[in-house]
Amino acid sequence: MKQAHPLLLLLLIPWLPAMAMAGPQHDEPNVNSRYAVENVSFTGVSESRLSATLRAAIQDMVGQKYDPSTADDLASRIRSELRGYLVTYKIKRGEKPEHVRVIYDARRRGNPPFDVHLPPLVYHSYDGFSGALAAGVESHGSYFSVGVVSNADELLERFEGVRFRYEHRRVGTDRVQIGIGYDLYHPSFQPEIADALVAAPQVPGTYRTRRVFAPSVSVFPVAQVKLTFGGSFQNLRSPELTTELQRAYAWTFDAQLRDVVRSGDRFRHRFSVDYGLRAATTSLDSDFVYTRHEVVAEYSLSSGRHGLGAAVQVGRLGGTAPLFERFSLGNSSTLRGWDRFDIAPLGGDRLAYGSLEYRYRPFRVFYDFGTVWDEGQPAVVRHAVGLGVSWRSGFFLSVGFPVRLNRVRPAVMFGFKG
Repeated sequence: MKQAHPLLLLLLIPWLPAMAMAGPQHDEPNVNSRYAVENVSFTGVSESRLSATLRAAIQDMVGQKYDPSTADDLASRIRSELRGYLVTYKIKRGEKPEHVRVIYDARRRGNPPFDVHLPPLVYHSYDGFSGALAAGVESHGSYFSVGVVSNADELLERFEGVRFRYEHRRVGTDRVQIGIGYDLYHPSFQPEIADALVAAPQVPGTYRTRRVFAPSVSVFPVAQVKLTFGGSFQNLRSPELTTELQRAYAWTFDAQLRDVVRSGDRFRHRFSVDYGLRAATTSLDSDFVYTRHEVVAEYSLSSGRHGLGAAVQVGRLGGTAPLFERFSLGNSSTLRGWDRFDIAPLGGDRLAYGSLEYRYRPFRVFYDFGTVWDEGQPAVVRHAVGLGVSWRSGFFLSVGFPVRLNRVRPAVMFGFKG
């Protein structure tokens, strides 16, 4: 073996103690990963600008150990939704011991951002595809967008047409926003609706166009609450080739509550409530006079890889309302597995629905139950069970089975939801 040169040994002697103490080298872990996330906040934009799926993923950080890779991934997702914004984040010491705060900051780039995006896209084996494509541009707090839509997943009709939106997202403060919407739809109806209308003359008939003008003002009294006051002015053209229009002019009010409550270090609770009111009156020169109330409440409890979820939806419609205001069940979100036209082809003026779900990572099983009926008629409760997968990106795939003695035909649903 070749011996080292004496001069080289003399040069190394002063460094030997330090080399011995250093030992093998490893990447130092992020010191903040030892701490739990106390809260997540935003500067530069309102959190309401983000999709519900992304807001939920962000709030899932709270109560967990800080993970730099998770924070980076969420920053990337925020950038994808806030086109034209520079998104960064920083970590600060929390008010509780062993806790940190995550603060995301979004700043608009120099040029007005232009974006083209695909809002929720859903496939249902009974109704086909439903989705929209929209393009928008933002400048000095104002957002303009135009889009096309074809949707059979929300109402008794499939509505197809164009949408225009204007929003001013900062009226003196981030807590006040104004918006104006204009839609022009060409609805189509399944044959089951025409057959059912023959036996229900008290229900208003179909229409070949639906034009919507909807101004609104939204207020955020606190971060978790959004109140929206506005109007819905809709003109319906009858199927016959005439110029006759029917007016469905209503005052609107919507209240949304989003809250996340923590219990200890193991469990996470999320709770949300939405309330919607539509009041069409003769004071607005409306041909239809009705009042529509709807409440949707959701609750989830999660711990580690496991989660439980529950949802309740109730509605009441009084007076005479057009078809698009009537309640229905049996789509990609409610009574999954049923065809809405097997339940109630004309919908109903009363609604009661519930859902229970168990989740393990992306996998989930669910049980849905509910009924839709007209006042004075018997309410028949239907049941459905199913399973599927769902990821934080918004993609889902599920199969639902109606619980009945015959014609048990499953429904397949997949797509993206915001």
